[in-house]
Amino acid sequence: MLLGVWFGIDNQGKAFLLGCVLLQDETTQSFSWALQAFMQFLRGNHPQTIVTDIDSGLRDAIATELPNTKHVICIWHVLSKLSSWFSLPLGLQYSEFKSEFELLCHLENIEDFENQWNHLVARFGIGADKHVALLFSYRASWPVAYIRGYFLARTMTVDYMKSMDKFMKNILSPHSSFKTFFEQVSVAANVSFHNKERLSYLPIKTCLPLEEHARSILSPYAFNALQQELVLCMQYATTDMANGSYLVRHYNKLEGECLVIWIPDNEQVHCSCKEYEHSGILCRHSLRVLVLKNYFQIPEKYYPLRWRMDSSLVLSDDHIPQDSNDECSETFHSLTSTLYSESLISKERFSYVHRELTQILDIVRNMPVFNETALELAPNNANEL
Repeated sequence: MLLGVWFGIDNQGKAFLLGCVLLQDETTQSFSWALQAFMQFLRGNHPQTIVTDIDSGLRDAIATELPNTKHVICIWHVLSKLSSWFSLPLGLQYSEFKSEFELLCHLENIEDFENQWNHLVARFGIGADKHVALLFSYRASWPVAYIRGYFLARTMTVDYMKSMDKFMKNILSPHSSFKTFFEQVSVAANVSFHNKERLSYLPIKTCLPLEEHARSILSPYAFNALQQELVLCMQYATTDMANGSYLVRHYNKLEGECLVIWIPDNEQVHCSCKEYEHSGILCRHSLRVLVLKNYFQIPEKYYPLRWRMDSSLVLSDDHIPQDSNDECSETFHSLTSTLYSESLISKERFSYVHRELTQILDIVRNMPVFNETALELAPNNANEL
């Protein structure tokens, strides 16, 4: 059987488990069924963005089941396929091709990408290759030029990929039975949820009030990312283009300038690099303009909920104290874990547990709700996954 896993990203930049599914095949119908089940789990709240591997069946299923969700193909997955696709036909030219392909992936302008793509294909004589045709037909989903304006919450970083790999290694074993597999998933999910790794804040580096204020709001992971942009912003010069527009360029680099538009009436700042739209972290170009305009605090709207220290993308504690949440969670995990293990001992036990739990679930669903704890599995902010 085939294993599919849904991951999210927390405010520390780490992967956490949303769910997993076992499928008999990789048809569009099977993927559609899995996505429908996942949407029920999310209470019908469709994600803004979904990142997957390359698969035509999965692509078609997402287009049907999640029509308003941006489908992004993981660039790391694309790069991992290059060797098996092109090393043999290109031979000694493969290393050079790979280097140029990686540069191509990160071009930020669509016109530049398509021009360089045509040049690359012609230069290496691979215009008739089926994988070249596949990648170009999927180009709206994987090159930076096409996905830059969509929110990915830094899920394309190496650290995030490593955290996903670590989780997968904890639940997969070549000799695992179904029972062992489900137990490992349960244990790994519990450990991931209850023992979240806490990063440390880096020391203040710029002494700018912007930095000190951001440190009091953002998680260590998000602050460290913003701090890097703040440090680098001091290396950029600005040219006033009038009407609130600024050209921002590195002091000793002639290329790569960005256009920043500052709207003072509602404290908006927009940069042509689209870093904020992509990651939820303001870019060095926008920060440079805010410093120029004597801002002592970054406007509140540029601290998305996802990256705040008090963010909780899974469980809302507005109605129940945290201690009570933890106690309830531990109690239910203990009961369900024991019940699951006992029910797998025999077919009769499993049938009995399944029948009784189905009845209990129907009763609970029909109970009146006076003070319901909200399960916020969907983001509250438009800039979040």
